[in-house]
Amino acid sequence: MTALWLIVVVLLLATLLCLIPPLLRRAPAAQPAAEDNVRAFYLAQREQLQRDVKNGSLSAEARARAEEEMQRDLLQDLELRGARAAPRAGQRAGVAAACLLSVLIPVAAVLLYGQLGNPRAAAGAAAIPSEPHAGASGASGDDMALAINALAQRLRGAPDDADGWYMLARSYETLGRYADAVAAYQQVLRLVPGQAAVLADLADALLSANQGAPDAASVAAVAQALAAQPDQPKALALAGMMALRRGDAAEALAHWERLQAVLPPGSEAARQIQSNIAQARAMAGSPPAPVAAAEAAPGAAAPAARIRGRARIADALRGQVAPTDTVFILARPEDGPRMPLAILRMRVADLPRDFVLDDSSAMSPDATLSRAGKVRVEIRVSRSGTAAASPGDLGGALPGIGIHADGLDLVADTVVR
Repeated sequence: MTALWLIVVVLLLATLLCLIPPLLRRAPAAQPAAEDNVRAFYLAQREQLQRDVKNGSLSAEARARAEEEMQRDLLQDLELRGARAAPRAGQRAGVAAACLLSVLIPVAAVLLYGQLGNPRAAAGAAAIPSEPHAGASGASGDDMALAINALAQRLRGAPDDADGWYMLARSYETLGRYADAVAAYQQVLRLVPGQAAVLADLADALLSANQGAPDAASVAAVAQALAAQPDQPKALALAGMMALRRGDAAEALAHWERLQAVLPPGSEAARQIQSNIAQARAMAGSPPAPVAAAEAAPGAAAPAARIRGRARIADALRGQVAPTDTVFILARPEDGPRMPLAILRMRVADLPRDFVLDDSSAMSPDATLSRAGKVRVEIRVSRSGTAAASPGDLGGALPGIGIHADGLDLVADTVVR
């Protein structure tokens, strides 16, 4: 803290040194001509006019106008003699301004720091959403980012605030800062280990940070969550998704059927899980489960969403990429949030290659192809290994694609600028 105040004092002094010396600098005194010299010059000009009239080169009317202009010039020159006191008045005003700034700048700095530099006050003054995907409730994105940064600053001074870390983690997910959310969830688990809901949230953040691909850390987090609470809904949903992605439809079916039993009947989540169960049953070769009479309707058994095609790189751009560069194939909603509904990851060396996008390649069980209408199918060749577009990457897109499309020709034919 002492070092901080020393820095503040040095910055204030530097500011004052930049502002005050120009105000104290003595203005150069005006040097008007002496009154006698001015009058002598005027008389000489007047005699010249008289000579011009006598020799006929100047009319009497022109002479009168010239004398009138000379008289105005004479009065202006004589007024300069009275301006010698003006620099002194200006200097006195500069001294007064310098004294005023010397007092006001430090006082204003202290008051502003007290209002804006206090992390607790900033965190308390701004509302942070408690839901990871909630909207910004009247606050702009910049305001939310400032509030979240203020909360993070406060937690550096109070690292044992589990509720604060949990709020920070959920807020980071709102901003799409999944790596930071992972770190914040780990802080929560450091303080309250073994919390099933927090472990499931950690696994979800790990999956989002890894573009939806399960890794050892996310698999372990889901396993720990289910060990602590076997019916934890998010953990069951994620466990089923992970199992289906590695081709184990039977295990996915077991997790999702267990989840279906704890969900409210007729809810949106229950309908989504029912669709996932149907897909898992189809992959496992099991007969479809009977549908309750209340839920049955003519034509209700819609086929699972599945988009098929072939991905490739335009021949003209093939030389601009390396075989080890990462390729992302993804589907986004045509309207609404830009979060991918399905995503695949491969390498340039794998192309050209057939692909299938379906609910098993979803990043979240709450956002899948089956819940979409039209989608935009994209290909991204990334040198950095992230799906976000960067200058120099290759891309391509097919807009307005239905969720049962087949035979797509997806080409990376554009360079990102």
